Amino acid sequence: MRILRASAEGEAKKAHYCVLGIDISESMIDIARRRVPNANFQVGSLFKVEIPPCNAVTSIGECLNYLFDPDSDRQLLTQLFHRIYNALTPGGIFIFDIAPGQIEQGTTVKGFTEGEGWIVLIDKEERRETLIRRIITFRKVGEYYRRDDEVHHLCLYKATEIASELRQIGFQVQIMRSYGTYNLPKAHAAFIARKPT
Repeated sequence: MRILRASAEGEAKKAHYCVLGIDISESMIDIARRRVPNANFQVGSLFKVEIPPCNAVTSIGECLNYLFDPDSDRQLLTQLFHRIYNALTPGGIFIFDIAPGQIEQGTTVKGFTEGEGWIVLIDKEERRETLIRRIITFRKVGEYYRRDDEVHHLCLYKATEIASELRQIGFQVQIMRSYGTYNLPKAHAAFIARKPT
């Protein structure tokens, strides 16, 4: 999750923002710090960290779906929406996307993507309102291949229900199927939720 505040620091000076990045993974925060040394980063759950007064909050790439926090549930998500609304300045925006149900219950879908020196194998299964995504990656390192295994657990939401919750909190909501020219995967939804001025 990224939080933008008016500022005059480093690279963000050009856009008049400073950035606070939040991730529960120390490894991801280390990577972010190396890539953007002038930004501020914090290790923690986006469901629990303090959100400072800001102009915008972004959460791109199904972040709100991931069951990374043992306490995360629908009520905690609604509380996060309230906290973001209260932190935003009038006219501020909250931009994020979600993954809905993708496959028929009880079935497993398998697929792969490949490029020069790498391949990613994926299988997906839905149980109730949870998506279990297994990912195996092979990447060529020298003359050998390195294998990585991941299992992602995502809570699935309906775009109409999320939009309704945001409107009840006070946001003006627009649902999109793309970020500019980048089209989201099938059935995914992006939201621009604006706090009225």
